[in-house]
Amino acid sequence: MDIVAVIPAHLASLRLGRKILIDINGLPMIEHVRRRVLLSKRIKEIYVATGDDEIKNVVESHGGKVILTKKNHKNGTYRVAEAISNVSCSHVILIQGDEPLLIPDYIDIFVEEMNKSNTDKMWNAVTDIIDMDGAKEPSIVKCFLDVNKHIISCFRKTPVFSDYSKLTNTLYKIQGLIAYDVTFLNKLISLKDTSFSKLESIEQMKAIEHGYKIKSIKLPSSFPSVNTELELEIVKSFLDDNNRQKKLFKRII
Repeated sequence: MDIVAVIPAHLASLRLGRKILIDINGLPMIEHVRRRVLLSKRIKEIYVATGDDEIKNVVESHGGKVILTKKNHKNGTYRVAEAISNVSCSHVILIQGDEPLLIPDYIDIFVEEMNKSNTDKMWNAVTDIIDMDGAKEPSIVKCFLDVNKHIISCFRKTPVFSDYSKLTNTLYKIQGLIAYDVTFLNKLISLKDTSFSKLESIEQMKAIEHGYKIKSIKLPSSFPSVNTELELEIVKSFLDDNNRQKKLFKRII
């Protein structure tokens, strides 16, 4: 696999405006993510894809590579597809720009597992859910897996009768690492948008609703993303108090 990584980024985030450029311990959030990807041993190239000149200028001022896309895209999948249209690669990993606690070793695990299941065309990282009460938050996308570890459904609240407390080891958290075979990605964005993916704002459901499989790749632990002010404070606390995160931060500054 000839893999590149792309971080789609825009300023018009709905729940926390301009979050991609929020300062966290002296660095904009997008830089935390980009620099952590650079620590991965399995990624040959990392780009930020954006339609915003302000993001482009910030990333380039820190030495990052940017691909300027059109400003308005339906979601990150479409932005990434445009960004790699002139990039030579067989596979692309979409990395969410609002996960500044991303662990580089987990990217390496992700790529290794992709290579083991190279007949698949789309992959998504998942993790166990430890806090079942916290998992009820709509900002956390949950999923169910089939017996072959393919994702069969994603949701924000709950589509099941069972109580959340009974779903331990059955329910998983969707993480912001999604990979595509480039040929499949181009096919996916050409397909008609689907009702559930639009209503719930869950990009993965478009592939599932069209009958395609998404291979899950389980990571050792979860890392919080930033969708709200409260989650931003949680991330800052991790960087201040968690030994692994403190060491990683020292490597990227």
